[in-house]
Amino acid sequence: MARIIDLHAHLIPPRLVETLRREGTRYGVEFSGPAASPTIRLEGSTWAKPIPLPLTRVEERLETISQQGIDLQVQASWIDFSGYTMPLPLAEKFAELQNESIAEVCTAHPGRFLGACNVPMQDAAIAIRVLERALAMGHRSVQVATYFGGQRFLDHEALFPFWEAVSDKGVLVYVHPYDEQPPPGTKDFFLHNVVNYPLQTAIAIPRMIFAGVFDRFPNLTICFPHGGGYLPYQFGRIRRAAQVRPEPVSLGYSGDPLAGMKRFYFDTILHNPASIRYLADMVGADRLVMGSDYPFDMNDPDPVGSVRAALPAEAQAAVTGGTAARLLGLDALAEKAA
Repeated sequence: MARIIDLHAHLIPPRLVETLRREGTRYGVEFSGPAASPTIRLEGSTWAKPIPLPLTRVEERLETISQQGIDLQVQASWIDFSGYTMPLPLAEKFAELQNESIAEVCTAHPGRFLGACNVPMQDAAIAIRVLERALAMGHRSVQVATYFGGQRFLDHEALFPFWEAVSDKGVLVYVHPYDEQPPPGTKDFFLHNVVNYPLQTAIAIPRMIFAGVFDRFPNLTICFPHGGGYLPYQFGRIRRAAQVRPEPVSLGYSGDPLAGMKRFYFDTILHNPASIRYLADMVGADRLVMGSDYPFDMNDPDPVGSVRAALPAEAQAAVTGGTAARLLGLDALAEKAA
């Protein structure tokens, strides 16, 4: 029977918090506040933010995934810990610390947790070096943000060596929205998350399609969260732009963007079975993977149930774990062990 895999969850190991409390400046992190409500600010950032303590509760996490019927949960760091504002030496050290502490938790709970590493995307060569170290620790995927400050997005040529490396190594890239400073109009009503995060995803995907990233790196494997954000519902506009606007053509793009859309994978955190069905009809259920966004309050508290409510029985096993196992290389590991 296929394992049930949650591909989208976040973890801040307790050891990481304690290390930052004792010697945060060594890693470019300003740590303040009492144990019940610690606050951090990363070097280069003007935004101090509280650490969401539910991310640190490992035993509670184990109990929760057991109740949800999840066999294996992939643990990525908090996207706010990406460190893209930090000077490169500090960003590398901070990424290493996160990867080491997450790997320790995963090693302590084999078969239950699997790591998704963090890398300093300010520099592709150093990101590759950190990635290689993380893979040696047991990480099976890497989390990156939708942009890296200013006008540097996923299609930037400076990132091409990194895309080549993850393609060659067969590493799954999980892209997560991120906001160093929320855009105008989104600071109220939690809109920086519920509106801006899906918007960031909806910007990142067509940029990669129109820039021809997959033409250059056909073996690149990328998953986007929250069902692709707002893009699937408005994808007709993307296709229309490819037909009538000069901008995509001026960049060398030709073809149907839908073909590019079907190169990505998407998680199921949409909080609406009809939305999951729509996405499956658009890109195919074989491009969907189950996620929860645990332990944030915006998580799907019953990710298995959401998939079962949305999709026919014949598609469920792949979405709840089969496709994720293949993307993470778990099938190949099992064959080697046999």
